[in-house]
Amino acid sequence: MGNANTNRNVNPTNSYDRQTAGAPNEVRFDPHGKRIAPIHRDPIPFDRPGYFYGHHPHYYGYRVHHLPHYNRYRYWGRTYYYYNGIYYRYWDHVYHVCRPPYGIFFDRALYELELDVLRFSYYNNVYRTYNVVNNNYSTINEQNQIIAQNNATIAAQNATIAQNNATIAAQQQAAVAGAPASTTMDVNTLRSYASYQLATQLGLVQSFAANGTDYYYDDGVFFTADPKGQYKVIVPPAGALIKALPEDYEVVTLADGKEYYQVDDTIYRMTVSDGVPYFEVLGQIQKS
Repeated sequence: MGNANTNRNVNPTNSYDRQTAGAPNEVRFDPHGKRIAPIHRDPIPFDRPGYFYGHHPHYYGYRVHHLPHYNRYRYWGRTYYYYNGIYYRYWDHVYHVCRPPYGIFFDRALYELELDVLRFSYYNNVYRTYNVVNNNYSTINEQNQIIAQNNATIAAQNATIAQNNATIAAQQQAAVAGAPASTTMDVNTLRSYASYQLATQLGLVQSFAANGTDYYYDDGVFFTADPKGQYKVIVPPAGALIKALPEDYEVVTLADGKEYYQVDDTIYRMTVSDGVPYFEVLGQIQKS
């Protein structure tokens, strides 16, 4: 299923049409038939990538040998190089075109085309914290706290938390047995719990989405909108469904021996919702 997104006629979305609109966004293979990811392709000129908020090709994952000049910024412990509206990360003696850092705001009027509104497989009703905290977890925790504080259904969530606490032992037994222990749990809660269990088993952490809030997506970048007319770049929320992976995805094998799909620090898995195949955000890789 790793090549499910390589044919632009398979479940296209507006953002996928944009991210594949023009060279060099075609699938490439080596002599052994293995897909060549952008990070392993030829470097591109520094003036080639388009703005992350524009409809021109973004070229995420591609390498640039040099930049004529740049501004350097630190976001959540990471260094970014910014030139001509494009963000880069620097390693192995080259600049890599990357997505904008989590937490930045920008005017919604900058976006040249309409963004996709995300669908979700589930919404996590429980605010969770993590034993290990680094910059990435801090971002996720901050995002989850904001969601918990602003969620209009907090009272209902508290009731769900109480129900979860009462049935957690049965849920754990059900996870081992591969079937739900209680039919009284709603489908959303069961899906959320199962995803959390799997993410924990694989060493991933999850960011959450608030029910009733619109989330937006374009070429691997996830956004929320605020009343002031701005978008905010956020950590990809668990349960989010996209129809096609960005061009710079990689296939990875995790602790359970199964293949998943990685874009930046985010892990996706294949799933089916209402009979339609999607890539679902599972969680974030833990990195020190």
